[in-house]
Amino acid sequence: MKKTILILLGALVGWSASAETIKDIRIVNQAGESYDMSSVTAFTSFKVGEQVTDREEILSSIAVDVNRMRESGRYTYVNARMDVDPDGVVLIYTVVSKLKLRRIEIVGAKKMRNKKVRKKSELVIGQFADDSSFAQATSKIKEAYRDFWYPDAKVEWKTRMDEKLGTVDVVFSINEGRKLGIKKIVFEGNDLIDDKTLRKTMQQKQKWFFSFITGAGKYKPENVDMDVFTIKTLYMNAGFLDVSVSDPKLDDSKPKKTRMVFTINEGQRYRVGKIVVAGMENFEEQELRRGIRLDTGDVAALAAAEAGSESIRAFYGNRGYIRTNVRPVYDANAETGRVDVRYEVSEGTIGYINKVNISGNERTQDKVIRREMVVYPGDKYNRSRVRTSENRLRNLSYFEVVTANPEPIGEGDKYDLNVQVKEKPTGQFSAGVGFSSIDSLVGYIELSQGNFNWKTWPPIGAGQKFKIRLQLGSERNDIDISFVEPWFLDRKLSFGVDLYHREARYFSDAYDQKNDGMRLSLGKPLGRFTRGRLAYTIEQFDVFDVQDSASDVIKAEEGKRLKSGLDFTWSRDTRNRFFNPSRGNKTSITPYFAGGPLGAETDIYGAKIRSGQYWPLIGDTVLNLRGQIESVDYFGETTHVPLFDRLFLGGPRTLRGYEFRDVGPKDVNGEPVGGNSSAYFTVEYTVPIWSKVRGAAFYDWGVVNLDSLDFNTTSYNDNWGVGIRLDLPGFPLHLDYAWPITYDEQWQDGKGRFNFQIGHMF
Repeated sequence: MKKTILILLGALVGWSASAETIKDIRIVNQAGESYDMSSVTAFTSFKVGEQVTDREEILSSIAVDVNRMRESGRYTYVNARMDVDPDGVVLIYTVVSKLKLRRIEIVGAKKMRNKKVRKKSELVIGQFADDSSFAQATSKIKEAYRDFWYPDAKVEWKTRMDEKLGTVDVVFSINEGRKLGIKKIVFEGNDLIDDKTLRKTMQQKQKWFFSFITGAGKYKPENVDMDVFTIKTLYMNAGFLDVSVSDPKLDDSKPKKTRMVFTINEGQRYRVGKIVVAGMENFEEQELRRGIRLDTGDVAALAAAEAGSESIRAFYGNRGYIRTNVRPVYDANAETGRVDVRYEVSEGTIGYINKVNISGNERTQDKVIRREMVVYPGDKYNRSRVRTSENRLRNLSYFEVVTANPEPIGEGDKYDLNVQVKEKPTGQFSAGVGFSSIDSLVGYIELSQGNFNWKTWPPIGAGQKFKIRLQLGSERNDIDISFVEPWFLDRKLSFGVDLYHREARYFSDAYDQKNDGMRLSLGKPLGRFTRGRLAYTIEQFDVFDVQDSASDVIKAEEGKRLKSGLDFTWSRDTRNRFFNPSRGNKTSITPYFAGGPLGAETDIYGAKIRSGQYWPLIGDTVLNLRGQIESVDYFGETTHVPLFDRLFLGGPRTLRGYEFRDVGPKDVNGEPVGGNSSAYFTVEYTVPIWSKVRGAAFYDWGVVNLDSLDFNTTSYNDNWGVGIRLDLPGFPLHLDYAWPITYDEQWQDGKGRFNFQIGHMF
């Protein structure tokens, strides 16, 4: 008997280890009818008769095939499966092909030319198209008409298909309607909340002087329901629980100057009466009341009352209870103006995590998702940890949708946690031309992948970061290649590699500078808001094209010098947003060291401290105070701090009333040569002007001294100025004009300077 079992086990092991043979590959439609194999040959990974190591490799490869076929745009539907026969496996790809677009016909376009309508549809003769393509084109044409101030345009489409030729013709029939613009938004019946406050909450805007730029005033019917809801919510959060808001009426007797009229019945303003929590069995009412931010006599804000429900659900969820239900019941008395709030609780049951199931990730590896989770099989269910896991996955920017829900498995208190994701594109290619007050004209090409995988092709799915950027301009030429593994050695330890070549002609009129280097870094979270990073850099500096008229100080720097250095950065960031924060602080401390036991030709050490604090003030205004101090010194065989490691101030990121690097010690020709100590601070006040547009007023102060650890303020420079902040997606723009106050009259003329930059300040 034992011998028989061993023979069977041996056979099973031998079977599982043997290669699989691809017996056949079939291409069929949804009805099971065969397709021409040649139509998909370019997308399939295998050939008939090919031997593959194991079935896991086959399944992984056909999943890649399906994804490539979907992304090709040639198919309406794609799926695949593997059937197992005794003498091999059969791969079956089910596809529905799109047809080639042969003709686009436009009927009824009078105010917008047919050529423009075709362009707005984004359809191209010869492309592969289906019903989904035409539905999307219809939406784009409607949107184009709305941008053209025709909000009621109706667009219908019909097709003529030739299956034999594989072609399709489409006809778009258009009823343009009439041109209409919202000149004025009016409210009737609003006594306690003014028109301006109500308009500010709405998505629909009224026309004004710059509408030709902003598009304000274009009527958008799809926003009506949301605007009514928003107005009601604003009132209910102010205690008007009985408020009613009518759908707006359009006074369009003058279509281009239409009035939109909302009628509001505010009703009674309520305050909170009694607060009761009922229905619980395992906890005292007082425990649940602690998280409710309502007190008797408060304005009965609906949001605060609903937040109380969420607090109770979180209380139970964090103690392992699944499917706890909390229903707030409001008992309002219009005569007394009081509303009693009763939270009715159904406690649910304690649950434990059985499995964590992940679905929807076609490209992203399971382990990339699992390592971000803070709930594990066997744990007691914890609602806060589940929500934290969802947020961490969203913050990866790999997914459009992330949900995590418990599902009972029919075994008492055990639940599977089903994590569902929907992936989004993580690669980006961009090219363009820019201009700044430092770099002048710059053209760039950048290719990046936020979910990179260096082991596979296509290189997607392992959660790594890769970027290559080429910049060519009148004042600079750069090549930068960077790679980051955020979970090095499967730990929460980021490992980064940067390779770069940089040529700069904007540092000085007396010389040019070229840097070639490599940087290796390790970073690790040290706490909720703190992080540490250790980096090693090997870099060669080349100062060249030194002018004959340059001073001896600069001529002495001509040539190449190698630098090998370590730096460590401790940072703490409590800002509420990475871009354009309104509250919080970011502080970093960076000691650095080069040469000595690290070798090369540059022996220096120093430290830099940076900090920025943000305070929200009245009316969505923000006060920002930021600054930096730094000092550097030399040791060993080095006789001075090299030019490329000295400190400079001036320009759009420090003192904006001065030219770039123009604040600090100068040579006999007035050319900046930098110092070994610097300090600066900026106070800036910004106010909202329009959506994504803010105005700024600021004061900058700074000093650069020749010696190390010399922070004497005698030779300081300062300036004041005003600016505009445009928070455009992917193109944040800062425009500033600053006037010097205290300056060196020997070398500086005291005239105001215009600065602009793309990006966000520290």
